[in-house]
Parts: sequence; structure tokens; C-alpha cells
Amino acid sequence: MNTNRKIKIAQVVGNSRAGGVISCVLNFYRNIDRTLFQFDFYTYGPSRYDKEIIELGGRVFYIPDVLSFFKSVSAMKAHFKREGYYAVHAHLTSLSFVPLLAAKLAHVKLRICHAHSTSHKSEKVWLVKNTLKHVSKLYPTALAGCSKLSNCWLYGKRKGEEAFLLHNAIDLTRFKHDAQKSEAMKESLGLAGKHVVGCIGRFEFQKNMPFLIDAFASLALEDSEAHLVLVGSGREEKSILAKIAHYGLQERVHILRDIKEVENYFAAFDLFVLPSRFEGLPLVAIEAQAMGIPCLLSDLITDEVNVSEKCEFLSIDSFGAWAEKMRDMLREDKVYDATEKIVQAGYDITRESKRLESFYLSLGGAK
Repeated sequence: MNTNRKIKIAQVVGNSRAGGVISCVLNFYRNIDRTLFQFDFYTYGPSRYDKEIIELGGRVFYIPDVLSFFKSVSAMKAHFKREGYYAVHAHLTSLSFVPLLAAKLAHVKLRICHAHSTSHKSEKVWLVKNTLKHVSKLYPTALAGCSKLSNCWLYGKRKGEEAFLLHNAIDLTRFKHDAQKSEAMKESLGLAGKHVVGCIGRFEFQKNMPFLIDAFASLALEDSEAHLVLVGSGREEKSILAKIAHYGLQERVHILRDIKEVENYFAAFDLFVLPSRFEGLPLVAIEAQAMGIPCLLSDLITDEVNVSEKCEFLSIDSFGAWAEKMRDMLREDKVYDATEKIVQAGYDITRESKRLESFYLSLGGAK
């Protein structure tokens, strides 16, 4: 432990440009007692989060991708040994065994594996993930995860049910319904009076964006006022743009880059959709519910996310069915307030940050 007596914890998040995991961990760092705890973030390279982490009192270290196994283990072992961490918290799901092996070699006593996702047979690396998830249990001294589904997938049913469940919580002062803000945001995007379907997520296989374009193309034929807003970027962007052009939807589909104040984009949505092939527990769906937006989600997403009872789940084997459901949901009364339900379900970041503090302190009796 360092001289200022803070409890230093290494947060290994890997790809910081993807956004999801690092956003979640950073959200906890914003709200945890930083006079007691210091988080150091281990990532694969610079990102837009680095400046804020440093301003909050944390540090950022760049490490080789864990797929470069020996280089990554060697680099992390050296860092962990030099810094003398109270704990290493690995957020790489089935690949967490890499930083946790490095932590064990560096004699870090507390090593936490965190499950943030699952997998699906259609994923190219499904077999690899399902093999590595057994290895992931070799080096941790504590298990954690964002949902019962992800915990049981990674650790097995018995250990998964015993693992610490840390909800992907949100700041409810940021995410709340505001009719005036919604109108202003629609106006700024040139979508005043339109029916706006929105999705926030990476343009990657997991998120299934091409399927959403197919579904929206069908909806657009029936609803001339429907527009689709996609917030994100990723490896599938070129194929998504090609599909948009194929349907002639360049004026109806709007691609926006991810920004820190993501609640501003949510404000423009009349319906939030997420047709993922697999997830742990998508934070964006909780944020959408906090904003009072009805949600249409893939039935491959855990129903633990439905804290407002305003989520609909649908199979992703028919984009026609999604188009029909989107049309029906856009016609319904969509205003609701799920704040209290979100708090009671454990997704208030102020309360959940206290649970994380207690979890850390319970592991090693830090003073």
C-alpha cells in the first residue's frame, strides 16, 4: 500500500476504446470514496477516458493485448510487483486468467475475476471462450460479475450463484426523463416530429447491427416518419453503411459518434432497441429505462435487465417481427418513471458504489 494510505486497486479493462467495460468501471470510480481508494486502469492504449481518470486521482497504464500472452503477462507482472496493489480486479471475463496469472506471479494476494458478458454459438470464438472460461477459475481469490447470467456462464451454476453480483449501476441524476430536453435534442438533430428509434452500441458482431438495419428498412416502408439513430463505431461500420445504401436509407438512418454525455442522445429516442446476440447485462438498457424510454431487446439478453417492466424481448430470427414490434411500440404511450424501481433493483450508482467498497474491504480486512 502506498504512503498516502489509499487502497490501490489495479483495474484491468483491456480495450478502452470499446467503451462498455471501462465506462462501467469509471462510473464506479467517480462515485467511490476516492480518499480511501485509488484505481489504476490497465488498458491497451490511449482513449478518451484517460484525462478524466487522471483528474480523479487514478492512473492509466498501457499494456500489450492479452492475446500476446507472454508479453502481456511479463508487463503486468512487472507493474503489479512494482506498485504493490491491494488487489487486482480483472474485467476481461474469460480472458481474465491472463492478468490474474500475472498478479499471482507478482504475489498479489487478492485477485478478482469479473464476468461482464457471455457468448453464443454463432460467435466465431465461441469454442475458445467456452474453453478459456474453465481456465478463468484457476487464479482468482474472489469471483464477481454484472448479472446472474454472466456469473453462471463463466463460473458454473454453483460458483456463479455464490459470486459477488455488482450491478452495472448508473447516475440517476444524469439519466431521467425530461420532455423539454427531448424536444430540444430532436430539434438539434433535425428530427423534430419524427418517430426516433435509437440504439447505442459498438458496431461489432455481438451487437447485431446489420439485423437492425434490415428490421428498420421494413419499418420505414410502413412509417414515413420513422428514423433510426445509431450511436457508436466499430469494425462492421463499412458493411452497415453499405446496407443502409442498399435500402436507400441514407436520409433515414443517422450514425453518430459516441460522446461522454450519452444521455443527450437518449433524450432524442422514442424507442430504444438492442438486438444483441449475447450480453452480460447491457448498461445502456438500464440507462434507457431511467430515461423513461420503452425498450425492445433480443431475447438472448437476460431478463434481469427488465427492472421497469417496460422492456419487450423478441427473438432475432425474424427482422419482419422486429419491424412489426417497433411499429406497435412507437404507437403506444411511452412516458413512464422507473426511478424507484431502478433504485430498488440495485442500479443506483451511489448505493452500489458503497457495496463495492464493502466488497473490497471484506476481502482482506484493509484498514
